[in-house]
Amino acid sequence: MGEEVHITDSTITVAGVIVDSNTLGGAASTITDNELLDKILERLSKLNFRNILAENLAKRTPETGRGVIDSSWFKEWLMNLLGGIVWGTGMPGAGKTVLACIVIEYLQELVAESESKDVCLLFAFCRYTERLMVIDILLAILRQLIERHPQVLRFVKPMYERHKRENTRPSEAEVIDLLKRIASSGLFKQTFYILDGLDEAASDIQVALLDMLSSLPVNFFITSRPLDCIKDLVPNARCFTIIASNHDIALLIEQRTHCMPTLRNLLMKNVALKAEVISMISSKSSGMFLLASLQLDMLKGCASESDMRKALKGLPQGLDNMYDMTMARIKALPGPQASLAKRVLTWVTFAQRPLTVEELVLSVSVCPETFRFDDKMEPAGIDSILSLCCGIVQVEATTDWLERSINVVRFVPQLNTW
Repeated sequence: MGEEVHITDSTITVAGVIVDSNTLGGAASTITDNELLDKILERLSKLNFRNILAENLAKRTPETGRGVIDSSWFKEWLMNLLGGIVWGTGMPGAGKTVLACIVIEYLQELVAESESKDVCLLFAFCRYTERLMVIDILLAILRQLIERHPQVLRFVKPMYERHKRENTRPSEAEVIDLLKRIASSGLFKQTFYILDGLDEAASDIQVALLDMLSSLPVNFFITSRPLDCIKDLVPNARCFTIIASNHDIALLIEQRTHCMPTLRNLLMKNVALKAEVISMISSKSSGMFLLASLQLDMLKGCASESDMRKALKGLPQGLDNMYDMTMARIKALPGPQASLAKRVLTWVTFAQRPLTVEELVLSVSVCPETFRFDDKMEPAGIDSILSLCCGIVQVEATTDWLERSINVVRFVPQLNTW
């Protein structure tokens, strides 16, 4: 066992002997700080929101979201050293999470450019697939803070030592008080908090998170579906609507068609047709990336200009009609494929908790007649499963980098009448 080490501002106590830290030289102090850092991180939450950030940035279409980043009100929010709350709301598929990740990426660049390292950025994601408690999210935020800014150790150390001694866990109030003291300490010129998916937390957790995080002297950026019932909790928040612009939809179409050889070749040869595709999808997608993506998926089988124009005329308007048509496409698949797609949608929709990729593959390999696992029914892989479901089943990153969960992007009532 190593010696017990205690640190004050000017001394280090090793095995009961008090030593002036200035006489030990910088190396000894650094080693001790690193050991303390490791011990504190060991006791904190293991949640890592960076996995969700990385996956969404990898999926996003380059240059989307510039409308928000370049807006005058966003620049005003950035420059407000006294803090301020910005709350963006949008319908499912409008690109809320991707926008939050774009903002995080932009702020990360500001942090990197800060020579004095006095800009702090912390972020969290709420997910239906991970029912986190408020304390879990707060401790994950605190962990991020310590990992990126070890200079806050002097604030964290007293709380760590007391709870280690008493074998207890900090309360929500303690962590918020600690975050408030750090944000107000003058250690950072500016602190940014980003919270995505507030609507995906339970209603009581929504209120608690909003109350606690909005009380901090920080620049706070929130994204969610419309939550009019709790907006009064932050009356001074600047609210804006998240919607995919026609420019962003065009960028999405450009990126997606690049991965569809037949469609790409068809549009490359006909500039007028390409412009018509972009115009039609933009007008019918209602500002939702999800809807635009599903509509584009309906066009990928077109092999001629005639096929394309016919398909464009048949594109549904609105999300409900789009899902009705997508379900009709799934039902029209050859028998075995339609059966597999139905089993996938049934398991994902009615599972009592989100399934991992591996669990879903095993679940759909259970024979519906015998209720036994049949390895001969096991699908080739998750990609084939997702393809059969025509875009309404997605794989989501979680805070555990070893696992990804399955999410149906909307409840599918047609399953009852399949």
